[in-house]
Amino acid sequence: MLFSHVVTAFDGSVQAWRALEYAIKLAENGLAERLSVVHVYNVPYMVVPEATIYAPAELQKEMYDRAEALLAEAGKRTAHLLHAKLELMQGSPADSLLQYADKHGAALIVIGSRGLGGLREFMMGSVSHNVVQHASVPVLVIK
Repeated sequence: MLFSHVVTAFDGSVQAWRALEYAIKLAENGLAERLSVVHVYNVPYMVVPEATIYAPAELQKEMYDRAEALLAEAGKRTAHLLHAKLELMQGSPADSLLQYADKHGAALIVIGSRGLGGLREFMMGSVSHNVVQHASVPVLVIK
């Protein structure tokens, strides 16, 4: 066993599916003892001097339902693995993923690259860039 625990970020993008497939291959080939697939959704809010204004409850419920359905799709691909689990979290995607990895003893984070932000952030999205910069364990970025 090369990695005791692999954590894979999943947001449903093409790159995230590629990252998930790579992590599954690690597990199938005996290179990862455990696999956690983590999807983080972020409920929009606005801060004004007097208060924090959150999205309406029905929008929050809709976002949760969509996130749950998306993670279930990923779960179909990991169902055959004995030590795979799905984790749905709410918050900042990069921060939540990093906290999860630290709390659950990740040995490797697998994440898809995303061409978002100014100048495509040199071919990596802001979430993957942040994870690479701040992770306490190795990060494998899948194109």
